[in-house]
Amino acid sequence: MKLPHQAITTKHESVLLATPLLTQTLAVIAPALSVLVCVAQAWRILRAGAHGVSVVTWILSTFVAEMWTAYGVIFHVPAELYCNLPFLAVSSIVIVTAARHADRELATAAGVALVTATTIGVALACHGPHWRWIISTIAVCGAVFIYLPQLVVALRSSNLHGVSIVSWVFAFTTSLCWAAYGTLINQPPVALPAIVMAPSAAIIVVQVARHRRAHVA
Repeated sequence: MKLPHQAITTKHESVLLATPLLTQTLAVIAPALSVLVCVAQAWRILRAGAHGVSVVTWILSTFVAEMWTAYGVIFHVPAELYCNLPFLAVSSIVIVTAARHADRELATAAGVALVTATTIGVALACHGPHWRWIISTIAVCGAVFIYLPQLVVALRSSNLHGVSIVSWVFAFTTSLCWAAYGTLINQPPVALPAIVMAPSAAIIVVQVARHRRAHVA
């Protein structure tokens, strides 16, 4: 028979053993889901066109992915590298196709070039130990706002045929996973964007679902 203090100790040890396993699991799931967000949207665009897809959201997504890649290198967060390098590769399909659909190739190319140059400049400037907080602040602020242009389009547009509902379900789930992962590794910048991203993704899912039902009816 276990004494009360022994039961408490055993429970505490179980929690300590479970936490690294959960952290390692999220370190795999969160990056995988982040890439699937992009894959699902790319697949939808290739099949159905880019009606309702916000090019601005995907340019901002490129910027944030580049910033988080730099953040992962500087602050030693491998999950950010596993996630964002494949994300950047697949997101180029979404950006190019959406830009062509909107007939905004030059403006989109200029936007991508601008955010990439900004990322390189910030990463080089913030490489010193006393300035690393700048890149984390920019990454957090960028991650907070990336879904907002698509949210505005989803609320205002009558044609969301090109928006992948699967992609945004993944986006909602991904936000929660990154929030949990950032909390477990004691990296608030990784977790904080979910405060805005998760509700934004949920609203987009609802709007796209309504659009689908309306057009089926």
